[in-house]
Amino acid sequence: MELTIRRSLDGAFFIDCGDEHRCFSMWLERELNKDRQFISSLLARLKNLSGLAELRIDSDEFRFVANLDEVSIEVSQDDASDNPALLQDAMSLDAAHSACGYDDFLELLKSIETY
Repeated sequence: MELTIRRSLDGAFFIDCGDEHRCFSMWLERELNKDRQFISSLLARLKNLSGLAELRIDSDEFRFVANLDEVSIEVSQDDASDNPALLQDAMSLDAAHSACGYDDFLELLKSIETY
């Protein structure tokens, strides 16, 4: 998975995981800018997964689901109808959902954490 991280003069993070994973980019960027410890705490929660367990995080705008095989995120359906700007940010309905393998997502988070 590709990754570009930039930081503005005021300290805000801009994350780009490529078009195929735009939903991950949007979610990680928003959460990281709200809470600088978000990546570390998410990594810890993901590493504690075992067996068939799932980690679910529902925010105002996104629904995140992870298990030991796959990690996925989508724009919350309720919020998408209430806030069409989210889908505009995603650029298309295809970009309103992203998925990747568990190990790939851990590597992505580790790269962001070390930035």
